[in-house]
Amino acid sequence: MKLRLNLLLPAFLIATAGLEVVAAPDVLPGSRADQACQIDERSEGPTRIEAEQRILAEGYTEISRLAKGCDDAWHALALAEGDPVNVLVTPEGAVLTE
Repeated sequence: MKLRLNLLLPAFLIATAGLEVVAAPDVLPGSRADQACQIDERSEGPTRIEAEQRILAEGYTEISRLAKGCDDAWHALALAEGDPVNVLVTPEGAVLTE
């Protein structure tokens, strides 16, 4: 009987460990609720082409995954001296690393 209890308790804890994740999927990072934002195409700031040109002008190369985020900034992955770096172009046009 004691052996069964020793096995049932860990099995119960493992089975119920993921219930919080299943119960609230909208709070997971990268979930649809997290990604859903209203991006105004008419917003101020650089266009996609201008953002790419600004990143290249700062000395970065091989820009990939360039996308506008909910913060109205352009986010991308680029190489800096051969190393991958996350960069962003703010609505004001400044190029920053993340």
